[in-house]
Amino acid sequence: MDIRGRSLLLFSTSGRIDETWHLVRLGDKGMRTHCKGYSLIELLVVLGIIGILAAIAIPSYMGIQKKAVRSEFKTNLEVLRLLEEKYHSERGVYIAGATTDALKAALPEFKPGETAKLRYDYSVTVPQDGQSFIARAVGNAAAGSDQNITFCLDQNNEKAPDPACQPW
Repeated sequence: MDIRGRSLLLFSTSGRIDETWHLVRLGDKGMRTHCKGYSLIELLVVLGIIGILAAIAIPSYMGIQKKAVRSEFKTNLEVLRLLEEKYHSERGVYIAGATTDALKAALPEFKPGETAKLRYDYSVTVPQDGQSFIARAVGNAAAGSDQNITFCLDQNNEKAPDPACQPW
């Protein structure tokens, strides 16, 4: 029986009756080609491609996460500066606050979020004359890699006016 004209063939590996039958695809010249799965080389190529894509994507993702975390302190320091300027224009002095909760009490419009969920602790220091201030954001345990790093902003919108502050 010539099997070259057929596209599929069932065969047994051992010729026994109780053996399971395998589906085989016939090649162009009638040779049997097994359709069992992928070769080791094909799997290694796919794993290599996935590894390269992961090596490119993971650092980008981590950078985006860090930017998102840092956007909290940037926004809140800007809001603090604007509220301090408003307070100064109404009363002629800036107001100090040693903690985030103290700032919320002194400046009711300052709403950075729930204190327990914040990644940064905020404070404002004002010298004796009350004509300048430095607002600080210090990373807490929730800030991850920014823990214990201080970011500052002053009344002139200068970032890092103090040597203890990180540039941003």
